[in-house]
Amino acid sequence: MLKSVLLALASSLLTVLPAQAAAPGPVYDAPIADPGVLRVNGDFFVFSTGPKGRVSKGDTARGPWQSVGSALASVPAWVDSGPDVWAPDAWHTSAGYVLYYSAVAKDFGGQRCIGVATSTTAGGPYTPLGDTPLVCPGGRQGGEDGVPGRPIATAGVIDPSPFQDSNGNRFLLYKTQQIPSSLRMVPFNAAGTHKASGDSRELLRRDGIIENPTMVQRGSQYVLFASRYGYDNCSYATVWLRSTNRWDFATATEHTLMTSAGTGLCGPGGADVTPSLDGGWRVFLHGWVCGTGTSPCTDEQIRNGVTHRRVLYAAVLNWSADATPSVGAFL
Repeated sequence: MLKSVLLALASSLLTVLPAQAAAPGPVYDAPIADPGVLRVNGDFFVFSTGPKGRVSKGDTARGPWQSVGSALASVPAWVDSGPDVWAPDAWHTSAGYVLYYSAVAKDFGGQRCIGVATSTTAGGPYTPLGDTPLVCPGGRQGGEDGVPGRPIATAGVIDPSPFQDSNGNRFLLYKTQQIPSSLRMVPFNAAGTHKASGDSRELLRRDGIIENPTMVQRGSQYVLFASRYGYDNCSYATVWLRSTNRWDFATATEHTLMTSAGTGLCGPGGADVTPSLDGGWRVFLHGWVCGTGTSPCTDEQIRNGVTHRRVLYAAVLNWSADATPSVGAFL
């Protein structure tokens, strides 16, 4: 009798408890970190962290994808030794294709500033514009935006992200490094190549890590996407906040968009969003995979030094009537 009861209970549990969904596969199994996305007609260009930055091109969001080459033709004089740049992102303006990137600046204790480069083609390579950065705390190396009032006086800046509002005004978002970290925005000229009148302003600040800002305007609402927690483990996550004032998210509620538990991925972050040709939206992000395949890492694997790398994922991004974003099917 007891055996029959236990078998019946096990059977009922199997029918009640849903099976854990399999983790989605990447759209591009290549070293992709901090993707910045530019859609040109039906093609997608993804800019990512690496030596002089990396450019990859997808015929659709799903692919096939291929490497285009380095984002920058060269590094400018203000950059310290080494060609590495972080989190490049680009858009199209009256100046052509304009790329923003962060790099370690000279005489700044290993901290980064943000530069600008231009190209006549989306895939580059991009030529640095002048020998001074656009954003550099304290005006170091001739930086136009001195990042007034940042939380840590010795902190640099990283993660540039362009934003254009419904009136055509252009801005650049970025993150201040070290903890506490903050997200800021600076107004730009119409070409997106120089700071316009007015200093950058802080949008919000966190005691821990907040980075990789991306802003979208939906009617009268401004939606700010960002990454939270440490990038080097599975806790990395994507969040969003909403405000009617593009300059103030300090009191906005922080919502979760993607976590490891919710997606099956390891550290779904570094997200960027873009409209798609079908009238919908896509979200691109990176996540950690371990070994030679594309299986998402576990934190234990990362702690134990298993070979791991970040790859590119993409999913449908849905919007509700009140400008609430949600992630649909992964591609």
